[in-house]
Amino acid sequence: MKKSMAIFALFLAVFTWGSAFCVLKDTLENVSPIWLLASRFLLAGIIMTLVCIPRMKKMSIRTLKRGIIMGIVLYFEFLFFTVGLQYTTSSKSSFIIGSYVAILPLIYWVIRGKKPQRADILAALVCIVGLGFILLGSFDGVNKGDLISLLSAVCYAIHIVVTGIFAREEDGFLLNMLQIGTGGILGLVAAMILEPHPTAMSGMNIGSIAYLAVFCTVVPYLLSVFGQKYVKTSTSGVILSFESVFGCILSILILGEHPGVRFVIGAMLMMCSFLIVEKISLPLPKRVAVKAEK
Repeated sequence: MKKSMAIFALFLAVFTWGSAFCVLKDTLENVSPIWLLASRFLLAGIIMTLVCIPRMKKMSIRTLKRGIIMGIVLYFEFLFFTVGLQYTTSSKSSFIIGSYVAILPLIYWVIRGKKPQRADILAALVCIVGLGFILLGSFDGVNKGDLISLLSAVCYAIHIVVTGIFAREEDGFLLNMLQIGTGGILGLVAAMILEPHPTAMSGMNIGSIAYLAVFCTVVPYLLSVFGQKYVKTSTSGVILSFESVFGCILSILILGEHPGVRFVIGAMLMMCSFLIVEKISLPLPKRVAVKAEK
């Protein structure tokens, strides 16, 4: 039962992350990416601190260290994504960052010292092919934005692995508060050094930042930490890669964008990768099932 709830929580987290694409598209026209990142994480960190006041007595030095580690990795994942996006296309950036599912088995092996199963590797490869169908149109060579985006993918994979380890042993709310707060502090420092202070923001921009802080940061990361506590790392890695699928679906529904055949094929391949990693067998007709048993 807990595993089913965890899988549902991860899919719900990915759905809320996917909604960020629609909000970011308009907000980035008026707010610089680094200041937007800082504002988003600072507001989310304040909210999480207020929520976690009753849990502070559970805080330990180990929890503090682990939350800060998660926050550092999380911030650099977003920073590399933001910087890389300035030098490459959004579709290539999304695909390269989504390739963390192919990197994940290797990162898991390095950090945990456990060799990934064949099904996990196969699922990662099928998933990356599916992402390719969804996100890539024409390939025009490699540029520095692609390489910076690859660093974001590596950070994403590391974050999934360390979250899977720490979430099983620590309070999920405290971990979330610490990682988001750490990301907010790092974001503020980076914004003050690298970007001029924003002079003015519209009510719409403030509302967008509030939405990103609550529904695209606090809520999904709580769901993600809970989900990764009860499912294996390879499963959570594949599920979290569905962010691009939900982002495309919401863009179709909200922004009126039109899907193509490649999106349908890619989404089906990604669903197959989930079935592979979870070793879910599709129901067979009775005669076929009998033959298989023989």
